[in-house]
Amino acid sequence: MTSFDVPPSPPTAPDPGAAEPVVEPPSRRGLSGLQIGILVVAFCFLAGAVGFVVGERQESDPLSATDVGFMQDMSYHHEQAVQMSLLLLDKEGIDRTLRSFAQEIIIDQRFEQGVYNATLDRLGHPVSAGDTVMGWMGEPVAAEDMPGLATEEQMDALRAAEGDEAAALWIAMMSEHHLAGLHMADYEARHGSDATTVNMAKATVKNQRSEIIDLARYRENAGLPIPEGYTDPRDDQRLDPIAFTERDQDETTTTGD
Repeated sequence: MTSFDVPPSPPTAPDPGAAEPVVEPPSRRGLSGLQIGILVVAFCFLAGAVGFVVGERQESDPLSATDVGFMQDMSYHHEQAVQMSLLLLDKEGIDRTLRSFAQEIIIDQRFEQGVYNATLDRLGHPVSAGDTVMGWMGEPVAAEDMPGLATEEQMDALRAAEGDEAAALWIAMMSEHHLAGLHMADYEARHGSDATTVNMAKATVKNQRSEIIDLARYRENAGLPIPEGYTDPRDDQRLDPIAFTERDQDETTTTGD
């Protein structure tokens, strides 16, 4: 987890001529001032990502089917992480440190979505994941059954939870979500063709692995339980993906030389 916090911006009066927001959190309450501030920053990052990719135009298509599938599916996967984080930020009594986790997830994953979507669109590939996902890594499933995605019942439980119950549930749901994201990013890191996409996948492996460990440490320090139906993510083999292990081995070899 990075060290910066994103301070909330005060709510401003809506501009009658402005377009409707692209993404609305699945909350039964309206957008809070904090949510508005986080979304503004997140969309600034997304716009910057799009501008960066558009500025790096290439005449040929460097993407393999693995690169394309990864970007489509990861962007789709990121959307629910953003929704879950907005739900947490809409609640009272959530510790500042845990709020900073949610803020960073929104900003980081909106940025990545911007890069992925702009890259796919620029090179003539569909942005949407489609009805079937993960076929590019030999594990095709229906989009609604994508590993790591919370069910509607689980999302409803998070909407209804408050205080420590909400904090513990969000940590458990986000950890499971990240473990599945790690699995996809690990495959792209090892099998992708486009250097930029592969490097982003490697960064996802590193960052989401760190966030899972940091969230587990936070949960223990805060005395929060693991909710029924969930397990300690540190016991999951996906937490030590092959790409991460290979990177450590490479660094050790380099240091030894």
